[in-house]
Amino acid sequence: MKSFLRAYSVAVAFIAAFASAPCCEARHFLANQSSYLNFHIPAQLHHENSWPHVPASFGRSGQGPEGSITLPVKMVHRKDQFLCNEDNNAVAILEKLHIPADSGAPFILLVERGQCTYVKKVRNAQKLGAAAVLIGDPKNNHLPFETTEDILFLDSDPRHNTTQENHTEHENSYRLADDGSGEDISIPSMMIGKKEYESIRAVIDAGANETGIVVAEISWHVPKFDSKVVMELWSSPADWHVKQFLASNFSTIARSFDLNEMHGNTHENESYNEDMNLMRFKERPILLDGIALGCLGNTKAPDEPCYHLCTNGGRYCHASHHGNLGRDIVKESLRRLCIDKHYKSAKVYWDYIDHFNNFCWETDFFAAEKCIDDAFKHSNIEKSIIESCFSDSGNPDEDEANALLQDSLDMIKKRGVYKSPTVMINHEPSMILNFEGLSPRPALYALCQTFSYGKKPHVCYACETCGDPIACANRSPMKCLASDGQEKEDKNAHKDHSHHKGKKKKGRHVLHGFFWLLVIGGSVGGFIYYKKYMEENGGDGLGRYTLQDAFLSDTS
Repeated sequence: MKSFLRAYSVAVAFIAAFASAPCCEARHFLANQSSYLNFHIPAQLHHENSWPHVPASFGRSGQGPEGSITLPVKMVHRKDQFLCNEDNNAVAILEKLHIPADSGAPFILLVERGQCTYVKKVRNAQKLGAAAVLIGDPKNNHLPFETTEDILFLDSDPRHNTTQENHTEHENSYRLADDGSGEDISIPSMMIGKKEYESIRAVIDAGANETGIVVAEISWHVPKFDSKVVMELWSSPADWHVKQFLASNFSTIARSFDLNEMHGNTHENESYNEDMNLMRFKERPILLDGIALGCLGNTKAPDEPCYHLCTNGGRYCHASHHGNLGRDIVKESLRRLCIDKHYKSAKVYWDYIDHFNNFCWETDFFAAEKCIDDAFKHSNIEKSIIESCFSDSGNPDEDEANALLQDSLDMIKKRGVYKSPTVMINHEPSMILNFEGLSPRPALYALCQTFSYGKKPHVCYACETCGDPIACANRSPMKCLASDGQEKEDKNAHKDHSHHKGKKKKGRHVLHGFFWLLVIGGSVGGFIYYKKYMEENGGDGLGRYTLQDAFLSDTS
């Protein structure tokens, strides 16, 4: 019996140790990373941890929020290695790869970087039937920090940004940018450096490509954070859908992630603790590159189109919308960037956004200085600080670059974001919001799903599955009612409005009735008047009987 108990104890200890071992974590994902790459064949290519790689900011949508594929790696013929030609002979390529045309054979395709966008390469690979794509960099032996001729940058460059999101390595990760057309890409893709690329090619070149002697594993997931989530909203201050989203009091959800208020930490008493705000919300403007549009130097004459669309001598532009000039929209974008830069407290930002959307968003007030001053006053923002930010970063009314607007424009190219609105959660396109649309309920769900088990903010546990999370979050304590979010039927909907005509007819009937009452009353009074007249005068003369007497007589 003792030997059995001893064996049982050892087994339990082994199972507990096995369950808690780091090797059993999902795919050995590095902390806060969304993708993983490794090789299982041949052995010399296998790493203890993930291979260095650059994940793409497009694709993968058809594969779900998490998954893994382990398949042989194929490489196309040298003359097709860039895979940029849309007229590639697909049949010939598949024959060289020994891919049966009728039944297929899933594979990961290795192509070379250069000559066209990443999206185009991956799209052509997807047409060939590839399940994933590896893009080899033939020039850079390590992933470059920054290069002026390439769109591969860091998400945040410490040389241009005063603050860093130190809680996540994602902020400092590269991305293969979308070229604006990547919505049709549904397979994962990533890029590897020169050293890794050459080691794979050496293995493939040493044997027959069709034998599948290189087997790779690509995995992905939505990274979980213990203490914070980053939400980026790429949009325009004049975007109607974004205004509807923000004005629907999404700020109630955002404020509930900030734990400073419950501890009395405010910007005013300078005790605000950024680490106690569990959501970092970043509003990033969608801008047009005025230099690429030919607007630089063409904003002096009012009859020039760029005059109304651009700031800073034609460098940063926006289309005019809802009667608002494009340059005023750019200035409002800069105003919000300045608020984010100089005020740590999320409450200040959300107070401004709520006031602006409720009172200043309409055309007559969008660029009205008085309305903006009222929003500053309501939000406890010092106007002089924002004015200094405007001039220090680059005056929008002068022919000079603006550091904040230029950084936003560069990031559009780095991240490949061109659609307003675009939402990214933890620096990845939000599949939930892209599918459900921009509204508070899916937004709260998407935010809550990024936290580790048991470490979500209270609003997630109280309101995540509520029909109306805004109403839930506004209650103290937070709670969801059974009636929250229930749609009420409009009983006057889908009618032919004939009831309005009925009301008009009823009104006319009342007027007609009053008219005939006067006529009949006057006739009766006249008859009584005539009768008294005849009685007193014997049919001759009027006497002293008045019309008022007639109405007040006993006969009447």
